[in-house]
Amino acid sequence: MGLFDFFKKQSNQQQNIGMKVEISTPKVSFETDEVIPIEKRIKGQPPTCDGLYPHEILVLSYSPHFIVNGENSFAGFWWYKYGIKDVMKIVESLKGKGLIQIGSVKDAVNMEKLPAIKEELKKRGLKVSGKKEELVTRLLENATEEELNTVFPKRPFQLTDTGSELLKKYEWIPFIHSNNIEDLDIWNLTALVQQPPYTKYRDKIWGYLNQRGGVHMKEGNFGLYRNSRFTMSEFVASEGKKDIAFGLLCEVVAYDLSGLSNGFRMDFLDMYSKFFFPYENSNHTMAPGITKRIQEYGEEFGWSSDELRQQLVTGISKIKLPFRLFTNEECADIIMAEIVGDKDKLNVIYHQAEVRFKQQYKKK
Repeated sequence: MGLFDFFKKQSNQQQNIGMKVEISTPKVSFETDEVIPIEKRIKGQPPTCDGLYPHEILVLSYSPHFIVNGENSFAGFWWYKYGIKDVMKIVESLKGKGLIQIGSVKDAVNMEKLPAIKEELKKRGLKVSGKKEELVTRLLENATEEELNTVFPKRPFQLTDTGSELLKKYEWIPFIHSNNIEDLDIWNLTALVQQPPYTKYRDKIWGYLNQRGGVHMKEGNFGLYRNSRFTMSEFVASEGKKDIAFGLLCEVVAYDLSGLSNGFRMDFLDMYSKFFFPYENSNHTMAPGITKRIQEYGEEFGWSSDELRQQLVTGISKIKLPFRLFTNEECADIIMAEIVGDKDKLNVIYHQAEVRFKQQYKKK
C-alpha cells in the first residue's frame, strides 16, 4: 500500500462490519466488455463436478427459486460475477439432465408470500396464526389440488434426489458464493478442494487463510493480515468454536489499536503520527462491529465486566507486535469504554498514550 492510501479516512460502513484497516476495494463494473462471459471462461476446460461446471452447481442451488415458464428476475451477480447472461438456459439444461423437475402444488404454495396464503385461509374460515410451514400445511389439508392449482398456478423447480445429492456433494460452491473469504471463489475453491490432500472443504479454507495470513505478514501488510484473522474468527465462530473465535478477535484488537498499517515503515512515523491522536481524530479506534462481537462473546461466556477485561488483557498479551500505541491494559480499557460509550475515558487513554509516544519517539 502506498503512503497516500494510508492517509485515507476509514468509512463508517467499513467500521461497522469490522473490516476497519485500510483495504482497497476494486470497483465492480457492469460494462459488458469488462466481464468475462461464462462461455469464454470455460472454453477448453473440462467440467470438474460430475459432468458439471462450478457455475452450474451454483445455478442448481438457486433453481428452486425460479418459476417454470414464468417471468424470473435474476440478480446482477449472475452477469458481473459469473458472466452468465441466460440463467434459464442453464436451468433447462439441468432439467434435461434429471437434476431438477417441475415442483408440486405444495412447492407452489410454499413459494407464495404469507399475505396470499392467509387470504386463502380466510376464505375458508381457517385460522391465520402460526408459522408459515403451519399455514401451508393447514391450507393443503383444507383445499383441493384443483382449487390450489387455480389460485397458485406458478410452479417453481424442485431438486430431484440426484440433484440434491449432487448439491450436497459440492456444498462448498453455494457456501463460498455467499461468503467473502480472501480471494476464494467457486472456481479456485473447487480446484483447491479437489487437489490432494483430500480433506473437508472447511479444512481447506482454514489452511488457505493461514497460508494467506503468513504471506500478508511476510510482506508487511499488517492490515491485510488483520483482516485474515478477523475472517478466521468469524469462520470458526460459525462452527460454534467461540473460544477460538474470541482469541482471534483479541489479535484483531491488538492490530486495530497498534498503529500498524499495510506497508508500515518506521521512517514514516512522523507522518503516521498525525493520525494516531486524539481519540476523536484517530484512524486507530475500534470498529463497532468488533466491539459488539466481543461484548456478545462476554455475555455468552457469562463473564462479568472485570472478567471480560481480564480475558482481553490475557488474549492481547499473547500478540507480539513490531510497533504499538497502547499497552495491553489500555487496549482492554478501550474496548470496555467503547462498550459503555465512555468518551471521557477514551479521551484520557488516548491522551496518556500520546504523551508516552511523544516522549519515546520525540527524535523521530
